[in-house]
Amino acid sequence: MAFASLLRNAVVGIVAAVGAVVITFFIADAISGPLMASQPGADGPQQVPLGGAVFGTVFGGVVGTVLAFITSRMKRSTFVFVLICLIGLVLYGLFAWTAADNQSTGIWLNVMHLAAAVPIVGQLTRWVASRPPVVKTETATGTDASIDSTSTDDSVSSD
Repeated sequence: MAFASLLRNAVVGIVAAVGAVVITFFIADAISGPLMASQPGADGPQQVPLGGAVFGTVFGGVVGTVLAFITSRMKRSTFVFVLICLIGLVLYGLFAWTAADNQSTGIWLNVMHLAAAVPIVGQLTRWVASRPPVVKTETATGTDASIDSTSTDDSVSSD
């Protein structure tokens, strides 16, 4: 049941992110003209395709979903998940600045990264935060064992 909830949150976040990226892409194209960026190994700048932006958004959402699942098993899972996402967003932002042909393209690529990240990370963070914390307890032999806590915590809501 928890996995179905994760997938539902992921799909909602990814669909919202794709919509936001498509809208941002068309606004950028209308205001600044075609977005030109240099791909690694390319001879010169090429136009950023809408399909590439959509694929990157979906791929990032899938990676974020896997990351949310993995970090939900850790202590301080919400903090760890958000921290990793922020580090990833900053690194992608740096890549956008270095790949962009001009400053306008760099700005629009970073706006698209934010438009993709906010709904995906928001939905997945909500799911990670709703998971019960992993609690270490002492076994009868006196050694530590990791046991999932199934007790409910009234301060965490499962929206």
